[in-house]
Amino acid sequence: MLDRALAIPLHRAAQLGSPVLVQGPRSAGKSTLLRREFPAHTYIPLDDPTARAQSRADPAQFLCRLRGPAFIDDLHRSPEFVAYLATAPNPGRLVLASSRRLNLPFTTFELHPPTLAERQRRPPLTLEMLGRFAPAVLPPAPPTPPWSISIRLLDQDIRDLVNVRELDRFESFLRLAQSQSGQILDQQALARASEVSHRTVVRWLAALDACFLSLRLPPAKVESGRRIIQAPKLHFLDSANFESQVVSELYRNARHAGHDPALRYWRDSNGLEISLVIFFDSFPPLPVSITEDQNPFVEGRLRRWMQLVGVAQGAIISTAARPSRRAGVLRYAAAQL
Repeated sequence: MLDRALAIPLHRAAQLGSPVLVQGPRSAGKSTLLRREFPAHTYIPLDDPTARAQSRADPAQFLCRLRGPAFIDDLHRSPEFVAYLATAPNPGRLVLASSRRLNLPFTTFELHPPTLAERQRRPPLTLEMLGRFAPAVLPPAPPTPPWSISIRLLDQDIRDLVNVRELDRFESFLRLAQSQSGQILDQQALARASEVSHRTVVRWLAALDACFLSLRLPPAKVESGRRIIQAPKLHFLDSANFESQVVSELYRNARHAGHDPALRYWRDSNGLEISLVIFFDSFPPLPVSITEDQNPFVEGRLRRWMQLVGVAQGAIISTAARPSRRAGVLRYAAAQL
């Protein structure tokens, strides 16, 4: 059984005595982690029809019946109970799990499928270290099967969020959207290609976000004197696109450490683009170029942006790391994340 990095910040938050919510996609290991880390909590799965009916019929009474700490699984399946928890004066020592994104005033974490570092049982490369520290080259690791989107699970989740009358059409939209992972999102073009309305595409994209299947990076707002593209960039957290794979790995490493990373991208109207710009509270923003094949133009574009914005450090992530001849830019292999 894999050790999950989220266990440490999860216990720290739970010790405060307030409810803790763990969200994330299906099959990410939320129930396994929480049942292992909180064995003394009473386990209440809301996929059980009896427990779900009780929580929906009388949320206040359902909560009052809990004596001692409790772990309530599949919380999203009881919207009435979710609404009650949002305003309950003293919910108690609860650990909650949901496969949908919820808006509750509790300490909230995200758990995704195991990261590369978790599968290799090593510390990850944190965002704070990126661009400032070069880890040692790791020995080759055995290949691990990727976690893939299940249409069956999507059908179960998506139908609760949007009115998908034609699953075939939604699956066609999903394939088109996945093929655009790592690209700037054009909702109008996606609607035309999917043969659905723009409003439908907006709802379907929101549903994918709510189920933790996609991530939209907003443009980075930095002083550059350039006109920048304002549309977000779309990334699927499970994608064959190399840039999306890197963004997903960095995002999941941060989330499993209990952080909400400020990830952006930057592209001007002339086509100069930085794949990822990471913002920190105490450091200048860090530009990251993501490319499968290293070529002499990648670092040149990165340094041009660094000079334009006035930052001294940057990073390049590719399939294989190669030392930079000049200071200020560190190179990483994706396998080091």
